[in-house]
Amino acid sequence: MSLLKEITAKSIELRKARSPLASTLTTLKGELETKQKTFKTPRDLPEDEVIASVKKTVKTLEENISLYNERGMSAEAEAAKQEVALLETFLPVQMSDEEIRRFAEAKIADGANMGQVMGALKAEKPGLYDGKVASALVRELL
Repeated sequence: MSLLKEITAKSIELRKARSPLASTLTTLKGELETKQKTFKTPRDLPEDEVIASVKKTVKTLEENISLYNERGMSAEAEAAKQEVALLETFLPVQMSDEEIRRFAEAKIADGANMGQVMGALKAEKPGLYDGKVASALVRELL
């Protein structure tokens, strides 16, 4: 089952249960469907674009959590944390620092430079790593 279909199914399930979290998935689903409509010929969104949208939503919610905490809005912060936890269930398991390091070491041993290592990482492991962490580790190894 594609990630978009999983999000749709979970959205329906939460709406039937009258969960306040349903609005988060409904909004995300609407955003994804809008992206789908931008294609000249109708087709499904690639998984990496769906993952990128989920990550973007998580990042926005995490920024909101820190703002809520600064302003003493603990109820809103807790609600946003629940939304983040829900969305993270749709994200693939991220590579650990050690896995990124091993991948980079193997590419560097083959003579790759910074750009080639990052390009290979993006091509072979899309959406499975944090770019900032990977970049720092590769720089450290070079």
